Amino acid sequence: MAPLDSALRKQPGEPAPPYRAAPHNIEAEQALLGAILVNNEALYRVSDFLEPQHFFEPIHQQIYDISRSLIRTGKLASPVTLKTFLPAETDIAGLTLAQYLARLAAEATTIINAVDYGRTIYDLAIRRELINIGEDMVNVAFDAPVDFAPGDQIEDAERRLYELAEVGRYGRAERHSVKHDQARRHQRAGL
Repeated sequence: MAPLDSALRKQPGEPAPPYRAAPHNIEAEQALLGAILVNNEALYRVSDFLEPQHFFEPIHQQIYDISRSLIRTGKLASPVTLKTFLPAETDIAGLTLAQYLARLAAEATTIINAVDYGRTIYDLAIRRELINIGEDMVNVAFDAPVDFAPGDQIEDAERRLYELAEVGRYGRAERHSVKHDQARRHQRAGL
């Protein structure tokens, strides 16, 4: 009996599919973090919609989280103050942590672009989560237990997509950010 020729089987000699990296923009992350380190006011332009887990790089997640905590408690977030809260032995592309933080601050752009960088980081995080949901759907469909009906899988996928759509909508949060900026200006002016 001849073996079945199936499109589902990988044919010998077929190249492996190319690896695709998850959507991210390291430069936008670096630019935003640098802006925050140079001018802590930049945080208030993105803090209503941007969370540490939206950053692709784990070290950027930590830098943002610690910066946010320091600024919210009225302390300065700068390369000097941040380095005490991060592991000193961290190597980032051949740079020490202190060198990397100093480089972020030195290459920082103005805070005018902070919202745009924040939106880019946020949008790419949402895309990564969409990919995770899609991968989970495929994996569950292939390996679903007998008692997990396809309708239940569809409901689960719909629920996850709905939750993703509802959590952290930056369009709505951006209006709160403008109100927050106005309140801070009034506070500084003594109004």
